[in-house]
Amino acid sequence: MNPTLSEGSRQPPRKPWSLERLKFERSIAVGAAIDTSTHSSYTSALNSYVYFCDVHKFPYKPTPDIFSFYIVWLCNNDVHRVDPKSVEKYLSGICNQLEDFYDDVRAIRNHRLVRKTLRGCRRLYSKATKRKSPLSISDLALAVEHYRHRRNHDDLLFLALLLTGWFGLLRLAELCLPDVRKHQNLRKRTRRDSVKWYLQGYGFDLPQHKADPFFEGNKSIRSGGATGLAEIGVPLHLIRATGRWASETFHIYIRKNPTFLTALLLQ
Repeated sequence: MNPTLSEGSRQPPRKPWSLERLKFERSIAVGAAIDTSTHSSYTSALNSYVYFCDVHKFPYKPTPDIFSFYIVWLCNNDVHRVDPKSVEKYLSGICNQLEDFYDDVRAIRNHRLVRKTLRGCRRLYSKATKRKSPLSISDLALAVEHYRHRRNHDDLLFLALLLTGWFGLLRLAELCLPDVRKHQNLRKRTRRDSVKWYLQGYGFDLPQHKADPFFEGNKSIRSGGATGLAEIGVPLHLIRATGRWASETFHIYIRKNPTFLTALLLQ
């Protein structure tokens, strides 16, 4: 069966591309599939895996044995131990970098031997997570009192970022650019011409950002804003919508932030 254009179909007169042009444009699109900072982290993880294979004379092709050996080598290394939570991220980066060469790399990553090895290392070598306390409204009041009479631009800018991030439940990446220049993306920068002033406040358009799917970060501004809203009785679904959390992600966030959970229980 050969499909044909339906009667009355109006296709714009696009010119055909050469095969070289198609491959070139596809390579650009594939290269932009992940954020530049994420790509750097994934490349670092791949370098670690390649080094491990080289020093142990293992082939680069992943197997459940090689992945499980790699996990214990990182988690219990005599020179430098890597936290099992970070090793899990290493494996994600390795899979991302190798899946174009080995189609079954993600299936190998999810093999029961690999999962059990990682779970065992978590029990043996995991460290307690240290989280900053969420900023409270009294902390903001102290900051305002300290900076309100300053005339230095950087001081006033810091205060504006602090208050905007707290009340807007913003991520740090939505407030500032990374220090590493190659990771700076102008498409993520909030434009000043998008700011709108209202009678009782202001607003602006957030550009695209790299999602933080499991909120493993340690952001006292964002968590403090969510806690503050919960303490004054703002409904849970409105807090989630304001912070732009997915449903599952928000439940994980609540579970991992006891201060926020306490505020919800005391509503």
